[in-house]
Amino acid sequence: MKLIVKAAVAATLAATVGACTMSQSSPQQLNVTNANSRIYIGSLSCNVGGSTGYVLASQKSLDCVFLNKEGTASAQYTGTIDKVGIDIGYTRAVHTIWRVYSLGSVRGVNDLSGTYVGEQGTVAAGQQAGGNWIYGGPNAEIGMVASGVIKDAGYNLATGVAAMTIKLKP
Repeated sequence: MKLIVKAAVAATLAATVGACTMSQSSPQQLNVTNANSRIYIGSLSCNVGGSTGYVLASQKSLDCVFLNKEGTASAQYTGTIDKVGIDIGYTRAVHTIWRVYSLGSVRGVNDLSGTYVGEQGTVAAGQQAGGNWIYGGPNAEIGMVASGVIKDAGYNLATGVAAMTIKLKP
């Protein structure tokens, strides 16, 4: 029951934040905007590899930096995003910034390693617009939201379930 409540909170948070934010901010801007939040812990800034959608699935590589909301600590992560659903077309490598929320005790920059699952939807025709929300990580206590408009992203239609796995770089 506790996990269902956390998932519902994460989904509500994602829908609310994603609907209100349709432009890419810098990690520092996000941290200033969310400075008074009790659940926002920082931003995960990721370089996402390009890919070709194969109708039902795709995989993209990630190279990320997490910056805590105070801007005093950071950590580097690497990983992948796997999508299952409709994914037709191709995307170029892009830069995405995830807003990271802790729904439990996770607070440190080295605490994000794990697998996250959620929904994603994007449309790209030169520019890409869309949003993603995922939930998981250590003790299933982290929610992440990414939304915005990205220039020169490719030509693609994707919607479905996304799984992101990240690990701390040695």
